[in-house]
Amino acid sequence: MRKPLLVELFSGLHGWGEGAVAEGFFCVGFDIVDMCRDIGQPRPEGCELVLQNVLTLHGSQFRDAALIVASPPCQAYSYRAMPWKRAKALPPPDNTLFAS
Repeated sequence: MRKPLLVELFSGLHGWGEGAVAEGFFCVGFDIVDMCRDIGQPRPEGCELVLQNVLTLHGSQFRDAALIVASPPCQAYSYRAMPWKRAKALPPPDNTLFAS
């Protein structure tokens, strides 16, 4: 029997994928960097990575997906919520991901 497919957008270190694999899924993650390689951490078993910008994805790539999750970068928003004056003085975050 084939495992259900989880598509993990902005996969990073495969946090969603690792949990889903523990529940019987197979995970294919998409990101623009290989964070596991960059920090020398092994990729979780049952997770694969495709280096591709999510802005270039097409829905047909996911026709077999049982579940799609996304964890877009939020540091720019989180940083502005800090009580420091310099954080409050930053320009607005880049909303390219949401404007497309």
